[in-house]
Amino acid sequence: MKKRLLFIAHIAVWLLGTAFLMVGMFHNNVWFDESYSVGIVNHNLFDVCIISAADVHPPFYYIVLKLYSLLFGNSITSLRSFSVLCASLLAGLGITHIRKDFGEKVGFWYTTLTFLFCSTFKYANEIRMYTLAPLLVTLMCIYAYRFYKSGLTDKKNRILFLVFSILGAYTHYYALAAAGAVTFLFLLYCRKNDLMTLWKKLAKMQMLFYIPGFICLFAQSLHVVSSFWITMLYPEFIYKSLSFFLIGDVPGDAVNLTKITATIYDAIAVVIWGVCAFFVVSDYRKNRDKNTTVLLVLKVIGLVIGFFLAVSLIRPLYYVRYLTVLSGLVVLFFAFALEKINKPFVKPALILLLVVVLILRVVPLYKVMYASNNDNLNAFMTENVKDGDIIISENVLILTVISVKYPNVKMYFYNSEDWHVKTAYKAYMPGMETITELSEVDETDRRIWVLNNDHDASVCDEISANTDKEITMIYPKFVVPYHNIEFTFTLME
Repeated sequence: MKKRLLFIAHIAVWLLGTAFLMVGMFHNNVWFDESYSVGIVNHNLFDVCIISAADVHPPFYYIVLKLYSLLFGNSITSLRSFSVLCASLLAGLGITHIRKDFGEKVGFWYTTLTFLFCSTFKYANEIRMYTLAPLLVTLMCIYAYRFYKSGLTDKKNRILFLVFSILGAYTHYYALAAAGAVTFLFLLYCRKNDLMTLWKKLAKMQMLFYIPGFICLFAQSLHVVSSFWITMLYPEFIYKSLSFFLIGDVPGDAVNLTKITATIYDAIAVVIWGVCAFFVVSDYRKNRDKNTTVLLVLKVIGLVIGFFLAVSLIRPLYYVRYLTVLSGLVVLFFAFALEKINKPFVKPALILLLVVVLILRVVPLYKVMYASNNDNLNAFMTENVKDGDIIISENVLILTVISVKYPNVKMYFYNSEDWHVKTAYKAYMPGMETITELSEVDETDRRIWVLNNDHDASVCDEISANTDKEITMIYPKFVVPYHNIEFTFTLME
């Protein structure tokens, strides 16, 4: 009877959690990263593959999103629903897989904690690969564990491990590192048990199917400066990594977080990690064999983080937001920890603390998503931009957001520094084109809107020097709360 009631509660948590995630998917706002996903799905499947190969991420997410859009449409809400779906499926693994492999309690806590971490809500409502990637990585690790438990004899689990490791690697490079970490652990196991022939077969299969991925990675490393914006502050990145899943934001992108409140959340995260680690270590000392799974989970997480920290000594590639790819494994660690806590009030206190933090973080996120000020841009475009007008900007972070929402308005990204982005930014064509010389639009007789973060006379002066157009109006600064986008329009005619 207890098992049946727990199962019913488990299903209820999953349904309520999914409904909770859905409340954030109906707004019509995007930021730069999301705009790329929205723009690229407007192309045919072949072009999606070609264009996405010039991005900083592997192409699988864009391909799946394109296929999804063929069935459910390419509206912003529809595309965002795919992220919600993947997040729901990730939490649902507690019912379908975790419960079967590790027991009802671990499965229940896994599903519950997935919804209690604010990072799940945040990235379930962004049109990016940060719910698909952890879903694939978690499935890869589940089938790798089942294959390991069979003594490497179960053919079905071996195939499923290979499938999800390859799909994950084609979704995000941190997922590629996770696949490498699991394969490395298999190497250690095979060397110990004289199964090197089998390991070589596994590794060769992965390498063979990922040849296009390596070619893509090599091409991107040559033509795309993917990490110039990544910085690592010591020792800040350590506690930001610990608090990321709790807060759901990266430094500089957090909503309503002062330095003091951020420090408080960091401290809470350290306490939660510390308490859970204490009970895991205590139980491990009593029964090591029973805690093999927890150790394997921590090894995979540690190997991925360790790899990128090591690489970052040469070139910064460790980025807190990318840890979302490992969120399923992080949640699984906490689920194991909660199952092991046997002290009165400790478990309820941790759950209550997570609920309070979730509410305190989600409420401001929700308000920002649905803030009335987000409609300022729509009102301005409707009232001021006429048919035939064009928009020019050096600020691609803002221009792309406008271009995907107003594809019928001709826009130009003035790539004055000649970044190697022309192929990647074909995702925004035909609405937005990338140009390196303003002379390409000097002869137009259309009205020109110059878009900037704040009024910047450089583009306007260059247009004035080569045409007879003059500034007729500088509009006040607009503020869009969603991702704190600020911009102004200057009209030249």
